[in-house]
Amino acid sequence: MLTARAADYLETIYLLSLSHDTVGVSQVAADRDVTIPTARSAIGKLKNEGLVRQERYGKIVLTEQGRLRAARVYRTHTVLFRFLHDVLGVDTETADQEACRLEHGLSQDTLAQLVRFLDSHPELEAGRTAGEERVD
Repeated sequence: MLTARAADYLETIYLLSLSHDTVGVSQVAADRDVTIPTARSAIGKLKNEGLVRQERYGKIVLTEQGRLRAARVYRTHTVLFRFLHDVLGVDTETADQEACRLEHGLSQDTLAQLVRFLDSHPELEAGRTAGEERVD
């Protein structure tokens, strides 16, 4: 079972990998605002779970399982952010922080209901995040 903290690291690696050819521990540490040893420890746990590969002091690569899991975490985060920001009018920073806290306990059924709700309100379509998939 992946902890909320580990899922956050996985999501960070995923997002960094979308905009960088390679992802290093120092990038993850900077993005998470933690020390390199803290990031290294978290990445080691992801490696033990089979979600990332990394040679000693090498670049971090998501496994297929890790990429799928990270994409699911990110998707949940973006749907929650859209709901909080676009529907409820929560400011951007708070909506992002709250989405991060909520994403870990949300079931796939509830997520699907939220997506259906958002998709049924085309006026909110402008809030769709790049790369976000629709659930049918």
